[in-house]
Amino acid sequence: MKAIVVTPGKQNSLRLEDHEAPVPQRGQLLLRVLKVGICGTDRDIIAGFYGEAPTGSKFLVLGHESLCRVAEVGGGSSGFRKGDLVVPTVRRNCPEDCINCRRGMSDMCLTGHYFEHGIKGLHGFAREFAITDHNFVVRLPESLSDLGILLEPLTIVEKGITQAYLMQKSRMVWKPKSALVLGAGPVGLLATAILRLRGLEVHTVATRPEKSLKARLVERTGAKYINSKKTPLDTLEARYDMVLEVTGNTSVALEAQNLTSLNGIVSYLGIYRQEQATEDAGEVFTNLVLGNRVFFGSVNANKTYFLEGAKDLSRIKNEWPGFLEKIITRREKPDNFTEAYSPVGEEGIKTVIQFEV
Repeated sequence: MKAIVVTPGKQNSLRLEDHEAPVPQRGQLLLRVLKVGICGTDRDIIAGFYGEAPTGSKFLVLGHESLCRVAEVGGGSSGFRKGDLVVPTVRRNCPEDCINCRRGMSDMCLTGHYFEHGIKGLHGFAREFAITDHNFVVRLPESLSDLGILLEPLTIVEKGITQAYLMQKSRMVWKPKSALVLGAGPVGLLATAILRLRGLEVHTVATRPEKSLKARLVERTGAKYINSKKTPLDTLEARYDMVLEVTGNTSVALEAQNLTSLNGIVSYLGIYRQEQATEDAGEVFTNLVLGNRVFFGSVNANKTYFLEGAKDLSRIKNEWPGFLEKIITRREKPDNFTEAYSPVGEEGIKTVIQFEV
């Protein structure tokens, strides 16, 4: 079978190899991979910034965003049948099986020794067949047989927003009316849609022109699009109850703190390269304290968010027909892996590799 692999920590090691199909053990499902999505994490692994091969392997199969069908049900794997449309979650419990992992919250692992498909210690899904624990798989309706590939990035949004509501409602009476989304890539667009479903007034900021595809998709949900090249963040007068920062840009992340209302909250969903800070740290912390503000980071998502995301994916599909379809702007075959993992173009948003149509 075809598999897209890298040597972790080595630049320019991306390659297509021929591997034997894995065999499911007790409690596992054999999955026929239909599609894998590509994001910045994959490109960072290819660049050698991080990534960890499974024990005993010199390579790592890429791919943590996937859409699959059950090809074979291993012994002891209940609740699934051959042909089911499914999406596996990404993270698996740490060997110590810490209290959070034991309770289904491996995204909140206390040891940091967790495993992640296609990222850390487990092969990913960028191959024709893959295996995974049946406890970490979510079934999807056939109506999402193409768009289900967007579930994993949607779960990042589900968790970030849910955690923000939990924090705010536990410390005060909180009835948010406005939200700011910084970034209009796949995660930013999905965040815009979820916040609109919750009834918030949403402004989404990116660098593309007002007539770009990203701008049009934002406006389709009823949100307002802001071109930061024409309207820099530091000129915005509005202050928002909730800010979601998804760009991974350090200067934008710092500016997000200045755009939050009193008692507001910022959810950081990006991965930030280490750069020299240009912001006065004293001013940052003073604004945090005097404004009763909350800034927090969120990464990965457990099965709960995948289940909620599956419902919301269907809601978005029904509420704004064509919105999700237009997020996927490039589809490639495994043989075109070099092109697939290259940066998207000016109007590009999401690239998907199709192992099987």
